[in-house]
Amino acid sequence: MNEIVAIEPWSPWPLAFPAIIAFVGVLASLVGTRFHSKTMRESGYVAFLVGVLAAAMMTWSLSGMWDSGRRADALIDLGYESPTFSGSINLAGDRLAPIAWQAVHDGERVRGVLRPLGGDRWEVAQLAPRSE
Repeated sequence: MNEIVAIEPWSPWPLAFPAIIAFVGVLASLVGTRFHSKTMRESGYVAFLVGVLAAAMMTWSLSGMWDSGRRADALIDLGYESPTFSGSINLAGDRLAPIAWQAVHDGERVRGVLRPLGGDRWEVAQLAPRSE
């Protein structure tokens, strides 16, 4: 069974919050330097570092959680139950490599791959069962 699904890409809008914190930190540092307030200047340094580190951590974690959640939702919408995916996403040339998955379909454990077709379109390909 090969189906084409649309998996919405991650939107980085949550990164606005740490960006605001970093910007406020820069402003606090500038004001603290201008008015010779060591407390405000150092608070600005800390706010800037917290904002930048939070943005880096959020980029790394939120994008992965979003993508894996949308992939699972796409397979569930096709009738698969409890889908799991391979541990990493690799690049093959200038595009994503196929992502292996396993799930339960009609009471049977099945496996397959998600192949990127470009944009938000992915092909869900179920592999033939192994003969034992």
